[in-house]
Amino acid sequence: MIEVLLVVGVAAIMFAMVVPRMTTLTTATSLRAARQELSAAFAAARAAALQKGKTSTLTISGSSARVSVLSGLNGTVVSVFGPIKLDTEFGVALTALSSSPVTLNFDARGQLTPTPASVLKYKLSIASSSDTLCISPAGIIMPKGCQL
Repeated sequence: MIEVLLVVGVAAIMFAMVVPRMTTLTTATSLRAARQELSAAFAAARAAALQKGKTSTLTISGSSARVSVLSGLNGTVVSVFGPIKLDTEFGVALTALSSSPVTLNFDARGQLTPTPASVLKYKLSIASSSDTLCISPAGIIMPKGCQL
């Protein structure tokens, strides 16, 4: 009986040590997944413009993003990606930093129009962790650290 109590006590101590690390790991994983999903939205908007040869639009509303493109001769708007909801899917908040627009247009060449004067930055945050997604004036997703 004493041996069983000893094993249960050791297991409880180990569990108490692991739980904080699991919380940190879960937060980091959610932040990384949200960054990848938002990157995919930017890439989808650029690719849709190049593929269709028409203007595509990435719309960021709160913590969600959606991509649409003009299609056909009559200019019908077709949704090609999303909406992705970063807050409900990953628990991550999305904020446009400085003068980063919430609606981005990619022309038929895959370029942002109008061309921004500087790098566009979007902050993803969850609990006490955050990450930044940067988009070059040409509309290309920049690596972490916002340096090319």
